[in-house]
Amino acid sequence: MAGRTLKTNFMINVAGAIVPIAVSLVTVPIYVRHIGDARYGVLSIVWVLLGYFGFLDLGLSRAATNALARLRNAAQEERARVLVTTLALNLMLGLFGGLCLGIFGSYLLQHVLAVPDELKPEIARAFPWIVGLFPLALVSGVGIGALESRERFALCNVLQVSGAAFGQIVPVVLAVTVSPSLDVVIPAAAMARALTVVAILIAVYRGEHPLPLTAFDRRQAAKLVSYGGWISLSGIISPVLNSLDQFVIGSSLSVASVTYYAVPMNLVTRSQIFAGALVRTLFPRLSRVSADEAQLLATRALLVLAHGYAAICAPAIILTPVFFKYWISADFAAVAAPVAQILFFGAWINGLAFVPFGMLQGQGRPDITGKLHAAEVLPYVCVLWTLTSTYGISGAALAWSLRCAVDAACLFWAAALPRRSIFLALAPLPLLLACPSISHLTSADILPALCAAGIVTGLSLGISIAIVPELKGVHGLWKIAFRHNVAS
Repeated sequence: MAGRTLKTNFMINVAGAIVPIAVSLVTVPIYVRHIGDARYGVLSIVWVLLGYFGFLDLGLSRAATNALARLRNAAQEERARVLVTTLALNLMLGLFGGLCLGIFGSYLLQHVLAVPDELKPEIARAFPWIVGLFPLALVSGVGIGALESRERFALCNVLQVSGAAFGQIVPVVLAVTVSPSLDVVIPAAAMARALTVVAILIAVYRGEHPLPLTAFDRRQAAKLVSYGGWISLSGIISPVLNSLDQFVIGSSLSVASVTYYAVPMNLVTRSQIFAGALVRTLFPRLSRVSADEAQLLATRALLVLAHGYAAICAPAIILTPVFFKYWISADFAAVAAPVAQILFFGAWINGLAFVPFGMLQGQGRPDITGKLHAAEVLPYVCVLWTLTSTYGISGAALAWSLRCAVDAACLFWAAALPRRSIFLALAPLPLLLACPSISHLTSADILPALCAAGIVTGLSLGISIAIVPELKGVHGLWKIAFRHNVAS
């Protein structure tokens, strides 16, 4: 049973990432149809604001997961010091962030953005609920971190997925049956989120009590802020790096060109849920094992992810022109499909970088990832602007993929992963490079494209097993997982 722990947790985390996407696919069209484009636009900006103000977490949720994972078998008093300290810090930061959001967010929505006059009273009435959401978000992050530190991913995902679904479905139902007004929809979403946070905190308390307020520790707070500060730096810079390309396209080309880039980018980044789920699963383990054990686990995870993710990206590159042709239009596919094909290369390489990224943070070196992200900004801006101005949106996709490749190379070096393992992980690269040519031969016809994608998938898996035999049935990672269960 123990040997199946990581495998089961990984599958749970993948399901937890997929279900909210499925819920959104159902609810978003209903939202737009019943509340209208303008209200939905305001709602989208509200969620963006909450996301950007999330940097005030200062990386403390991740810091708590790391610290509590290291104390998994420690006395309850030691864990209580970490947990109470982090909850108190995040609550204070959340209240401060809520105040900032109340001042700047309200001004932005009321005076900067072109909001219809008839919606401004609705926003004014709903905005206190938006402000109240922020402290809840920061506190819930710590609670989820505490549960993840004990690898209770099933409970984490049940709480998060049910909360996300509840927060999507209840407002939609009220928009349809009561009123599409924002002062109905937003309070409903806020109350759903509040109930989710209460459920998370109850689950944490049941597993960690007692949690006396006197457990707050200033020295522990300093350690958490020191670790979390570097996480926060990455958290601030990463969204900038990931959205900068669309701003450059909009300014150097046209706003209309952004659509042909943003749609493929959203599709490609969705495919990275598997890489994210794997690293989320491994992070508590990487936090508490020795450096040698962490490197062994990360190396095996890298091989599994590299070959497994390649078996997704390779057929995706072939099928992208067909997908866009029938999902949107042939004209859209002609422009967006080549962009998506380039982005899939970058997404695959970026997915591999998740492993050393998680390993370095788990082993207490978030400073490396933070410094690396800071060092990337200026060179990336120069390359992005040059390639976009020269080659259009395909140049922007190339710049993003090149940045992902450089980022991955630096992380591999910093994590000191064995060169042989890195070369084996890169074995699918020639096949991926051949896929655009194969796609061109299918002429974006469904049957030839499906046949080619099937052949490429089989070939990818066959090559992977031939090069790394222990990947057969992906048992390699789970054998390592069993050894770590015994060791820990």
